[in-house]
Amino acid sequence: IITSHTRDGAEMAAEAKLPKVVTDIIEQHHGTSLVSYFFHRALEEARDEKTVNEEDFRYEGPKPQTKEAALVMMADSVEAAVRSLQKPTPGRIEGLVRRIIKEKLHDGQLDECDLTFKDLDVIANAFVRVLSGIFHARVEYPETVIKEIERRKARDASARK
Repeated sequence: IITSHTRDGAEMAAEAKLPKVVTDIIEQHHGTSLVSYFFHRALEEARDEKTVNEEDFRYEGPKPQTKEAALVMMADSVEAAVRSLQKPTPGRIEGLVRRIIKEKLHDGQLDECDLTFKDLDVIANAFVRVLSGIFHARVEYPETVIKEIERRKARDASARK
């Protein structure tokens, strides 16, 4: 079920008569990535690790063929990972983003698209900037500060009338 969503999504896109380029991105956005959680769980539960075949825990592919498909792959992965951070700081977000991109590169997921190392750096910086803006920790103001701000706003509003 987990790995079939790329195939199912591509079929739905084709039925909806979406452009082939969109259907291709849907099919390729996980490449042949390992579904790590279930793979590691299977290893833990197996009596003999040799009985667990890593290929059984990979998406069926194909790997991203275009920069756009690779970008969607990385965006999907980093967004999900950052969402799981307990205390997302810009530094932690950057470390996670760069680690995930590096893992995709080392796993061969980016071998069939034309991304350069410069492209990957630009992409990483953009992800960090956007995700830091979305997931930054909010400052909790003490109740007295909130009440003072509200008093000032009310006073300023009545002074303008």
